[in-house]
Amino acid sequence: MMNISSKYFENQDTFLKYIITSSSKYLILSASSTTIELQKFNEQNINIYGAIFSHIIFENKIYDKGLISIEINEEINLNFIENVKNYKFDDNKFIETKSIITIFNGFNNYNQEFFIKLFENIPLDINIMGGGAGIIEDKNKKVFFNNKGFFLNSAILLSIKSKIKLTSRDGWKSLSGPYIVTSSDKNILKTIDYMDAFELYKNEIKKDCNVDISKDNFLEISKNYPIGIVRYSGANIVRDPISFEKGKLILVTEVGVNSIINILKGNKINLINAAKEAAIEVLDENSNLAIVFSCITRKSFLEENFQEELNEIYAQIDSNNMIGALTIGEIANNGNRYINLLNKSCVIGGI
Repeated sequence: MMNISSKYFENQDTFLKYIITSSSKYLILSASSTTIELQKFNEQNINIYGAIFSHIIFENKIYDKGLISIEINEEINLNFIENVKNYKFDDNKFIETKSIITIFNGFNNYNQEFFIKLFENIPLDINIMGGGAGIIEDKNKKVFFNNKGFFLNSAILLSIKSKIKLTSRDGWKSLSGPYIVTSSDKNILKTIDYMDAFELYKNEIKKDCNVDISKDNFLEISKNYPIGIVRYSGANIVRDPISFEKGKLILVTEVGVNSIINILKGNKINLINAAKEAAIEVLDENSNLAIVFSCITRKSFLEENFQEELNEIYAQIDSNNMIGALTIGEIANNGNRYINLLNKSCVIGGI
């Protein structure tokens, strides 16, 4: 059974006091309110590779301050990619790999191309899970770091020699549709059924909640009504609207022309039950670690009930060992098809 050593620390200084030897290297998941001073790591010759999220998850709690350290052992190969757009994959790095955990910048418009390249350069039977780092309030913040500095459009790949059981759920249901995307540019949805995308979206939502969407209330209303890209199975891949401009609807992640979409709606019970079902599917008596990437907008939607979602996941793992983050975009791919970038979803892996 694979063993991953992880700990939570209130700040960087308490982590540094904990380190006895500098021979190891560490993956750091940092919450947004935590100060990271690279000079202090370098003074103690500690090799670190990290990413910043709005909140991190340790056991069944979320933190907006502090960091989680994960010691990199012989079972894990860590690859820090400074710029995903220029990265050249090497097939030899994945010879013994059974699973990959990736952290990427949730606001990088090059993510989909990067995931396609990743998929094309690894064996088909590798399971991949991942989550997007980043801060909604500051999309241009450099949220990746190593001993050399801070970086923006980066990624971290953890190649693991053990198989991770993984799955994803979202819990959102169709409100209206289906529609056809007749014009788009990456994450900018221009027209739906040849109508201005935002106008159609706004009108359908008003029918349901009798509220006019404006700049002032957009995020408060849109968190309840994501976009779903319809797949052949009938399931939706969820996309998160974050703003609008001149009739265009702007999403966190791209959607292609000719995609079939629905406008979705959720309720808190369905979302919590979806996360519970995912946890039951992949966590069992053989799991000594649960890894959770849950979209930051699930927390915005569930509000105080988000703790219930975490509790339902935590209850399924006997070891009480759970780490993760609130993310901007998620991945759960079982190796047999191109990697889909998700929004508003909960991804769970069991090791």
